[in-house]
Amino acid sequence: MLVLVLAFVMPPVWRDNDRLDALLERVVTYPLPPETSELSDQRETDFGRTLFGGNGDYCDYRIRIVLQTKRTQEEIRKYYRKATIKGAEENATISLSFEGSGDAAGRRVIVEVHDRHGSDWDWRCT
Repeated sequence: MLVLVLAFVMPPVWRDNDRLDALLERVVTYPLPPETSELSDQRETDFGRTLFGGNGDYCDYRIRIVLQTKRTQEEIRKYYRKATIKGAEENATISLSFEGSGDAAGRRVIVEVHDRHGSDWDWRCT
């Protein structure tokens, strides 16, 4: 009986875990702006329901990376406005926030990539 339950419940979980891993891979392999590096020890991923508000039957994905750059806020915004990162069904949404004044060490940029799709029977999203 347990095997039957697991055979029904787990495939959507594995599929959505793979979707999150694939989104992370697309985010971290997307080329960085010039004079910019990632602080890879500060990566975060999150998955579940209602991460971004609402109350529907869907799954939310969030990838957060922190960059160090010598570029201006406007240059970084312009760069990421042109960026396209594929989500599970459509292009993911990219948001930016900035920390620091941009001194010789540069400023920190927090890049968050958000994606959402129907739950497809994943119990974590219903």
